[in-house]
Amino acid sequence: MTDLLLSELVVLLLLLPVLLRPFSKSLKKGRAIPILPFLSLFVCICIIIGQGIVLYLFILVLFVLIVCLSEIIRLIAFSQGMLNDFYGIASMMLRIVLLCLFCGVAYCAFRFAPEASIRTEYPLTVRSIELTDKTSGGTDKDTAEQTADSASPNSSALRNPIEGLLIERQGGADKRALVIIAEAFPYSERPETLASLLAEQGYTVAEITRLKPRGVIPRIELYRKLLHLVGKKEQRYLIKEDDPQTAAFFADFLEQTVARYGRNKRIFLYTEGIYTDLAAHFCTENPGVFTGVFFSLSEEEPLPSAPDGWIQTMREHNPELRTEDNTLAEQVQPERPLPFYCYIRPYSELAGFGQLRAEDALAAELLGSGRSIGRQDKAAAAAAFNRYALLF
Repeated sequence: MTDLLLSELVVLLLLLPVLLRPFSKSLKKGRAIPILPFLSLFVCICIIIGQGIVLYLFILVLFVLIVCLSEIIRLIAFSQGMLNDFYGIASMMLRIVLLCLFCGVAYCAFRFAPEASIRTEYPLTVRSIELTDKTSGGTDKDTAEQTADSASPNSSALRNPIEGLLIERQGGADKRALVIIAEAFPYSERPETLASLLAEQGYTVAEITRLKPRGVIPRIELYRKLLHLVGKKEQRYLIKEDDPQTAAFFADFLEQTVARYGRNKRIFLYTEGIYTDLAAHFCTENPGVFTGVFFSLSEEEPLPSAPDGWIQTMREHNPELRTEDNTLAEQVQPERPLPFYCYIRPYSELAGFGQLRAEDALAAELLGSGRSIGRQDKAAAAAAFNRYALLF
């Protein structure tokens, strides 16, 4: 049972005495019970700030607000020291309706509960990636000059806001390979499924867990990006990140991570979702940095921009490797894959939406997909990447 589900059950349990009070003599003696719905609303606010938004929370908060409205008069009576234990026929009928709604909301809490985090067979060591304090996209000299001019309102030295984690199997990695993963969205402060699975297989994994500074409400940036998908029947993918300053920070993160953790290793980049354009731009501007670049794409997404002859594709349900001109990859370059390897998956698997199918089953169903039981979609992506990396 996840922390989010437990928190939601606490919210519902706080409402239960309020709804059962008209039918219980012992509960009628509890004069402070009208406070509970407002306490439940406070817990909802804490969940949103602490754990972020999922679509089910909108249903839960709406129900809590309805119960709060039904108890306002009794709360006022309690605050004035008056009795508030009398329930007329209309009040009792309202509570019966609310009890029916309570059962429906409680069912939805379990129906759309997040999947539990994946458990690896081997314990993992996780530590933060520390970047040097330098201005993104510039040399040390540029940094010094910008720092000296930081008093000017038009220029300032900016610290790279991108955060990441270095994940390895306990006792050290057994493959001389570094995998940088640009996949986590919405952003997280812990290793995601894909990173954990690859680290368990012996890779040194550097995962970007935050691309931009944390907002007040976690996960809200995902649902902002989902708004443009409402009513769409095609090209249903998240808007790519294309801010020039973010691109510079992204390039700086990759350069520092490769320099610090990629010595004497094969270096791979795994990317999907909002990160793919940033990754394609960096790799075309800096050829040779990575041994291979693995793009996980939905069938509705365009292929990344790249020079001719760079892209090789594989569809999940048609495992023939093909190049951009639709010829078999083995006929073009049998020794090793091309620089960009695109693993194309059906739209129903919501490639590029991060952990949405495991974290928010309601949103996934509204997008025409469904729950990822046991986070198997990410396990399949990890297996596909591992097969790709073994080609080198």
